[in-house]
Amino acid sequence: MTRFFISPDQIAGGMVTLGADDAHHLKVVLHANPGDLIAVLDGFGSEFVAKLDEVGKSRATARITTIIKLDTEAHTRVTVAQALPKVADKMEQVLQRGTEAGAHAFWAYESARSLTHLTGERHTKRLTRWNEIVKTAAEQSHRALLPKVRADQTFSQILATADQFDLALLAYEGELKTTLKWALESQPQPPQNILIVIGPEGGFTDAEAREAAKAKLQSVSLGKRILRTETAALIMIAQLLYALE
Repeated sequence: MTRFFISPDQIAGGMVTLGADDAHHLKVVLHANPGDLIAVLDGFGSEFVAKLDEVGKSRATARITTIIKLDTEAHTRVTVAQALPKVADKMEQVLQRGTEAGAHAFWAYESARSLTHLTGERHTKRLTRWNEIVKTAAEQSHRALLPKVRADQTFSQILATADQFDLALLAYEGELKTTLKWALESQPQPPQNILIVIGPEGGFTDAEAREAAKAKLQSVSLGKRILRTETAALIMIAQLLYALE
């Protein structure tokens, strides 16, 4: 059954209204017809099974037949702060695979060694593209919640949020002692809300590492090998959820 994340205001009176993009996908790509079943999600944990009434290229409507409360989300919330890679495709990989792995949210930011800069129209277009990627990945992987994507914070501003999390981690290739496993085992109780901060190609500068330490982030090693920036977040999400779920 095809799944669509929609805004809660698209659900009213036992009916679901799908906008132009989703209607086009139903009509042109899937060749859906009235009477076919679809699943729509409100982004807050509910799935609505609905039977299509009308399928047009710019609008589709469906009548709700069943409401299901989903339990497909991780109990541990992992927010990924990802430094902008120099190639756009790498950020898209982080978003797609991170969503599939169970990330709660994504924060894109510019670090000292980032070669990509988002301003004006480019920022708007890129953010729209990123949200589309997350939406598609969430639908495909049967997520109950839609991860949020933002790109309006500096590195320093992200560090300043550390006290809002049970655990804030910096993936730092210069960390030679503290492993992710040790960082988890040293907690008085299992953390439920975790921030992970990933650097760009070339990693963090010494100044950034010192700033993170001053902000009380725990720097951790991800092993003896150096990971690509688009790989590090996925490895951390998988290891954290494996250990805590």
